[in-house]
Amino acid sequence: MRTRRASTPLAIAALAAAATQAGAADFSCNNLVPLGQKMICSGFEPNWAVELVCDGPQMTSNFIDAFSGSGIQTTPGSVTFSSENPWTFETSHPVTGSIAYTPAGCSDEGDNVHDFTFTPTGAPGLSEPFFPFCCRME
Repeated sequence: MRTRRASTPLAIAALAAAATQAGAADFSCNNLVPLGQKMICSGFEPNWAVELVCDGPQMTSNFIDAFSGSGIQTTPGSVTFSSENPWTFETSHPVTGSIAYTPAGCSDEGDNVHDFTFTPTGAPGLSEPFFPFCCRME
C-alpha cells in the first residue's frame, strides 16, 4: 500500500495559513498588542512615550512625560482606534498618530531593531515637526 506525502503545495499552504491565523489570534487588543502586554512607543528630544496596554478586551494608554518638571510623570488614559494596519489612534492625553508594522524596519537611537514604527501627529506640549520612532513590546 502506498501512502501520500503531506508535502504537496496545497498541504503546505494550508499549514502556513493555519500558522498565520494562530499568530494573529495571539493579538487580542485591536489585533496589535497581546493580552497582558504593552507596546511602548518612546520619543526623544524631548523624552516622552505613549504606552498602549492590553489588560483586557479594551486597550488603555499611558502618556509618560519626562520633559516637564523635575520627575517623570505617567498619566493614564483611554485610546480609540480608527483603523488597523496601519493602526491610527487617538488617546485622551491627547496623543495622536499611527503605528505601522515594519518588520525589522525601525532602528532606535541605541541601534536596536524593532518591528513597529509610530508616526505621531500630535502630543501634549510638543509642536511640529514630529518624526517617526520605534515601538517595542513588553
